[in-house]
Order: sequence, then C-alpha cells, then structure tokens
Amino acid sequence: MSKSYKNWLDAMSGVVVLFGFIMAGGALPATEWPARLLLEWQNQGPLAIDRAARVTLGVLGGVMCGWGVTLYAAFQAAHMIGNRGAHIWRLILASLIFWFVVDSSLSVATGFALNALMNVGFLLAFVVPISLSGVLRR
Repeated sequence: MSKSYKNWLDAMSGVVVLFGFIMAGGALPATEWPARLLLEWQNQGPLAIDRAARVTLGVLGGVMCGWGVTLYAAFQAAHMIGNRGAHIWRLILASLIFWFVVDSSLSVATGFALNALMNVGFLLAFVVPISLSGVLRR
C-alpha cells in the first residue's frame, strides 16, 4: 500500500474519533451544540434531546471514538504484516460493510435517511482506498 493510501486511512480513523467526540458532546447541555446541529439537519428540523437521547449520544460517541482507534490499530497491524495481510484487509472491509448495512438500514427505517447518505461517504472513504491500493490481491 502506498504512503498516500496509508496516510488517508490513518486520517479517516482520526475523523471517526473526532465525529465520536462530537456525538459524545451531545450527552451534556453545555457541549451539545455540534451534535444538535448535525442531528437537527438530519431530522430536517428541531429535535428534542431528552435524558435517554443524551445517554445514547454519550455511549454512541464513546463507541465511535473506540471504533476509530480500533480501525487505526487494524490498519497499523495490516501494514506491519505487509504482503501476507490480505485476510486482515478483508476483515476490515467486512466490518465496515456490516456497520454500513445495520446503521444505514436502521437510519432509513427510523426516518434519518440523511444519516444513511453520510454513511455512504464514510464507507467510500475507507473502501475505495483499500480496494485501489492492491492489498486485497495478495
């Protein structure tokens, strides 16, 4: 994998962590505004953030932060293995596709189709460089 693909994937892992912090901020009234802006845009209007939504945002944000760090760790491990790491790259792709199907289908089912559209961008930001890099052919 070229350094540019590696750097891109590492940066996208950081974007996932940053997005997780934004969502986690929704757990507290003092730090909710970035999460509120995003959720109200996806809802296409005002959205109440009650106690249950706040705990959900806090947990979601924490999970996303952990997911970003885990993706970064998986990318580092696959790079260290080098030519023998195609199976790791396939597992990373499987995890991304599994997330996409569950998250996007439930987003559409619950009336947040714009989240599914955002998910397409996240998915492509990982799948395209992995696919184009040649690491799956080894």
